[in-house]
Order: sequence, then C-alpha cells, then structure tokens
Amino acid sequence: MESQVAVRSVTRAIDILLVLQNGATNLGRIAEQAGLSKPTAHRLLATLAYGKLVIQDPVSNEYMLGPGCIGIADAVMRGLGGLGPTAATTLEQLSHDSRESSALHVRTGVQRICVGQSPSSQPVRYTARVGGGSPLHTGAMGKILLAFTDPADLSDLLDRLPLPASTDMTITERGALEETLEQTRTDGYALSHGEHAVGVASISVPILGNDGFALAALSILGPNERLSNSKMQELLPMLLAGSLDITNALVYNSSDNGAAQARI
Repeated sequence: MESQVAVRSVTRAIDILLVLQNGATNLGRIAEQAGLSKPTAHRLLATLAYGKLVIQDPVSNEYMLGPGCIGIADAVMRGLGGLGPTAATTLEQLSHDSRESSALHVRTGVQRICVGQSPSSQPVRYTARVGGGSPLHTGAMGKILLAFTDPADLSDLLDRLPLPASTDMTITERGALEETLEQTRTDGYALSHGEHAVGVASISVPILGNDGFALAALSILGPNERLSNSKMQELLPMLLAGSLDITNALVYNSSDNGAAQARI
C-alpha cells in the first residue's frame, strides 16, 4: 500500500510539472488542471520546490518551472537524456525505408546538436555525429529549429546568431534568412542543398511540443546526387509519419485530469 501511495504521489507531481510547462499560473488553476485538491497541489508544489524544480513568484504568487529544470533539460538537449533513444526505432525505420541516413537535432544556444542518428546502408553516405554541434543557421534542420522557435524569442536569438559561411550556399544575410524561415513555417518542412557541407542534401520536419514550437528537427540526409528536390518530396510523407511517431512518444497532454496521453 505504501509503495502504491508513493507512486501516486510521483505521478501527481509529474502532472503538476506538465501543467507548468505551459507557463506560470496560480494554485487554483494548477489544482484544477492536474485534477487535484488545493491542499494536495500545495503540498506537492512545496515538495517540488526542493532542488528548485518549481518556484513561486513573490509578487504574483504564481508558480512556475524553476532553474532546477534547466540542468535536466540541458542533459536531454546534449543527448544525455532519453530523446535520442526514444527516437531510435523511428530513425532506423526511416533509414531503412529511404535508404539514406536519418538524424534528430535539437537547439542549444546558437547551435544545433545531433542527439540521434541512423546511418544509410549505402556505400556512399553522409551521417551526423551524435553530440556534434553545427551552426544553427545551416542545413534543413537548422531552418526548422529556427522557424519553429517562439516568435517572442526569435528576434533576440537572431540578434545573437552569427551567420558565418560554411559553404558558398550558406545563407549569411539576416533578411534572406528571415524570408527562408517564413517560407519554412508555411511549408512545414525545409530543404537544403550544400548549405552546411558541400555535396550534402537534407530534408527536415519539426517535432512540436504542446506549445506548437520545435522540440527537435527530424531529418533525412544524403548525397546531392541522390536527393534531388523531387526525391525529397517523395520522402516527405514518411518523414512526417516519423515525426508523428516521435511526437506521440515525447509530447503529453495533461488536460485529462492529469492523465498523460499522447498528443496527436
């Protein structure tokens, strides 16, 4: 019985964290959305203050995710958490079906980091190094991570983003980059030919969180000679299906009285 109570307490605490991922709010709203009584929610919030996973604004009295979450999130973004392994089956299936390499990238600062990849079985292939960083403005995956950033943060991010040329095809002017990002948001995917490395083509789609912004970019990449624009358009449906599979594994909706269910 005690172990069952302990597990229930953990799941309820997780429900509260899932509520707070949507932003700061008050005790009553937290209790309502997590399906808890106010005393129970208050007790769990006090527990989550340990390690500063949750903090309370001294002026508004609203609760929000605290700095203790940053280290956890950073571990995931650097590939030390479960993001890459969660996507491994999907990445392997994409590589098998497309006969090209597949990869999953996340944004950290002004770089994109590979957190998972599955290489092509073909003799001539291009792969992404897990844990390796690349300039955020390069490649299809970089366009996705920028295009689906919260608009409130994007302008500041672009102010801090250096735009060096990796190849002759790299976008190095902010105006041109912003136009490309707008088109990427409209299309829902991005293409690249030699923008990060000469001879490499890629197509990428976003993995979106509950807030509609990118958690990661899922990509297929290979030699320019094999990945023409028309070929990448053929691969787009399987890439979108893979994105949905990973989204269902990663993103949860806590609106059903705190019961985590996949968001489609």
